[in-house]
Amino acid sequence: METQLWFYVLILVYGAFNGLSFVVDGLNLRYPRPEIPNTFEGFIDREQYHRLLSYNREKELFQLAEGLVSFIVLLLFLLFRGPGWLDGWITTLAVTPFWRGLLFFGVLYLFSWVLGLPFKAYFDFSIEARYGFNTKRWGTFVADELKGLLLTALFGSLVWYLFYVTFEHLGPLFPVVFGLALWALVLLISSLYTTLIVPLFNKLSPLPEGPLTEAITDLATKTDFPLGGIYVMNASKRSRKSNAYFSGLGRFKKIVLFDTLLEQHDTEEILSILAHEIGHYKKGHVRRNLFFSGLSICITLTVLSLVLTSESLSLALGATAYGVHLNLFAFFILYTPITVVENLILLAISRRFEYEADAFAVAHTAPLWYSRALKKLFVQNLSDLYPHPWYVLFHYSHPPVLQRLAAVEKATKSHPFEEITT
Repeated sequence: METQLWFYVLILVYGAFNGLSFVVDGLNLRYPRPEIPNTFEGFIDREQYHRLLSYNREKELFQLAEGLVSFIVLLLFLLFRGPGWLDGWITTLAVTPFWRGLLFFGVLYLFSWVLGLPFKAYFDFSIEARYGFNTKRWGTFVADELKGLLLTALFGSLVWYLFYVTFEHLGPLFPVVFGLALWALVLLISSLYTTLIVPLFNKLSPLPEGPLTEAITDLATKTDFPLGGIYVMNASKRSRKSNAYFSGLGRFKKIVLFDTLLEQHDTEEILSILAHEIGHYKKGHVRRNLFFSGLSICITLTVLSLVLTSESLSLALGATAYGVHLNLFAFFILYTPITVVENLILLAISRRFEYEADAFAVAHTAPLWYSRALKKLFVQNLSDLYPHPWYVLFHYSHPPVLQRLAAVEKATKSHPFEEITT
């Protein structure tokens, strides 16, 4: 009876929250888009605007179709007790419990990767290419996918090893020790991402000496930002979209500029974009995000410990015997309601952080520079100017651009600013 109840709960949770996601996506797809806002006058004409609308609609339809296929495949996998069948087949290989779990998740991820390849290829070489974004070749695409697969296998195996060892040998201490280990791994990856992972995909070159380097150094000095280096990434190898970010923890941080950003923006706009990123650092957003990630891990592991030893949960997936990996797989589905709530909270906090970083950028460069940079970024990347409020609530880590521009105008009137001379 308990086994059957778990089965129905799994199907209900999976169906209900995916249904909610489809409803939100559908609302955004049908949401009316007015004409070009006056705010963007001079930055986009009618033809470009209709191209923007067409790109976003096509992209949203594609994402909806991809999500629907994934939903149906996993739903059928659950309905036909696929997890139990897969576990039974792996068990015939006479492997240890550790390898049984590793192979279980490895096979599932490999299948998911293969299923997603046609969608990724179509998105890059059809949709992105038709709108002038994609610059990658098929060789680059294949190499990126294989490197991503190997990296996922490496880190996934490490996480499974930490999970399995702490669960098997530490008993009640498992959530605490595994949680600390997982959080330490997050810190390590955050610290070494630009140094170890980015070079596997892109070339990083020091920004040549010149007016831009001097202006960035001056901005870092005036804002008391610990600058460890300024690098240019050959992002144009894959896409014409532009961005910039900071990487690293502690006192030495690196600035990474996409080469497309340097091509599409002048020095004043680049400085204002970097001032926004510096604002995240100065306002303590990086530290707070790390705290939130640790808190999320604690909540997740606390709930996980309640169901991890349930034999009925493994049997509900079609297995003939208990398996900790089966319960972990089921937990990923059962935890969806809490994940949704956590995500809503974290996205709301992230949008608030963006407003604070925007205000910092306005206060330390010039409102006109930052406003101009925001408009050009959104037009060049064909971003949605009028997303549905619910879609923003569930998916946006940044506020919609029109709201950001309104906040910039308000901050301009409320706070004095210091222009950085270039």
